[in-house]
Amino acid sequence: MVDSKSRALSGHEAPTVPSLRTVRLSLGLTSREVAESVGVTTACLLRWERRQRTPDPVLASALADTLHLTPERVEAFFAEGPEHPVVDDTVPGHGLRALRRDLDVPPRRIADALCVTVQTVYNWERGGSRLPVRLLAPLAECLGMEPDELAGTLRESPRSVRTAARLTGELARLRDLAGHSQVRVADLLGVSRMTLRGWERGDAVPPWHAIRLMASLYRVPLAVVATAAGAGQPAFLSPESWLPGDLPEVLRVLRQWNGLTQAQLAQRCATSTDSVRGWERGRQQPGTYSRRRLESLYRLATDSLLRAYAEATSAGASAVQGAS
Repeated sequence: MVDSKSRALSGHEAPTVPSLRTVRLSLGLTSREVAESVGVTTACLLRWERRQRTPDPVLASALADTLHLTPERVEAFFAEGPEHPVVDDTVPGHGLRALRRDLDVPPRRIADALCVTVQTVYNWERGGSRLPVRLLAPLAECLGMEPDELAGTLRESPRSVRTAARLTGELARLRDLAGHSQVRVADLLGVSRMTLRGWERGDAVPPWHAIRLMASLYRVPLAVVATAAGAGQPAFLSPESWLPGDLPEVLRVLRQWNGLTQAQLAQRCATSTDSVRGWERGRQQPGTYSRRRLESLYRLATDSLLRAYAEATSAGASAVQGAS
């Protein structure tokens, strides 16, 4: 057998390590199945397969287990170098929320200027996806800034709370101190063990109703669990913080805070689940009847939700001032 040194001297290159995609397909697995098993997003897994990102040691080990490979095989794959050059064509959007709120720019205005949905804007702000560089110019114009200034501000914004949660592992520590197993807590929360594991690793931020239940199970203050989970402080719970156009995010947070599914909320508001989904995605706004049902359900002052509507009428504005 010719060793690698002899092969190199003879001018023949050593065979490359089979790609992760080749191994995955040979096992009959979809990218989504592998991503869920490892506890990352499908987009993250596809970046790994293209060598545009490298997993940390813990995730690399989980990836090796899922693909029935040794950690050394996975390490060798990433050591071969990128298949495609990594192009920095995105910027983080974590600082966008604070920036637009300082400038009093509602998310709906940004969505319309960039021809995207309001949910996409919120996704950038939560760190679910990164902002394409090609959209910096129209975004900067919408915010009244120069593109270079905006790019620098976004790149220098603090790292996401999700990364901090992953580094500390505080959520898992709280569970251990309370003497609960992952299986038991997942069962009590009504989620899969994989979902709970993802929350504890910081791959995703749990919804507020789950955070409330964990605080009760672990017998610690809500703020302690919220910080450990990387959720920060509950946003959009105070009407005084709402700006025009915040309604989709306000309704989503209020529903999650109260531990309701979209179907359950639809039943209580005597409407359809599609309508609730439309409210939370910014495709439509609740009518007067539904709005008052929501205010009653969440124990809000009458007409207080009008603060967050994209286009508040003069009558609505007067009603809000009277409710303040």
